[in-house]
Amino acid sequence: MSFNPFVSKAVANKAVSLAQQAMQNEAVRKQIKDAPDTVRGWAKSIQQSHAASGGGGALASLARLDPTARYSEPALERRLDGLSENLALVFPDADDPIRQSSRKAIYELRRALIIASPLPLINRKKVYFRIDGEVRALEQALIDAVLPSSDGAGDESGDDAADRSADGSDSDTSDGMADDATDR
Repeated sequence: MSFNPFVSKAVANKAVSLAQQAMQNEAVRKQIKDAPDTVRGWAKSIQQSHAASGGGGALASLARLDPTARYSEPALERRLDGLSENLALVFPDADDPIRQSSRKAIYELRRALIIASPLPLINRKKVYFRIDGEVRALEQALIDAVLPSSDGAGDESGDDAADRSADGSDSDTSDGMADDATDR
């Protein structure tokens, strides 16, 4: 055994002893022997569920990880679709002014995508980068509307914030989203 300053020799010896005892158990040995088949079965079920949900399998999953696909028109359309779906989840009331202003911003970004599609590649990529920045800002505003701030900077702390959230009048995060969406 090699030296590990965080584990005493007695603890290490006991761990090895327990591992040896476990390996003598027939059920454990069978589980280890069947592990590759179990993993293959799990992977196949995941692939089938992706294919059934329109995910397109492993190649489609890898394509989403391709950094060059982030700024393409289909990638931006996919992000806008996801943003629209999430907007409906966060603001279920169709008459909500924040939802309406955000939907208008999404509509304008879709129009910009359509306008950019016939442009030369260099100009189109510049527009795509601008659209990506706007989509990123909308996504972040939506996240900020759902999650509490983690850094505490600019947030109220103490009893006042707790009292406001307890009575349901805390609307700082959603007001910030409306300002971001209407500035665009």
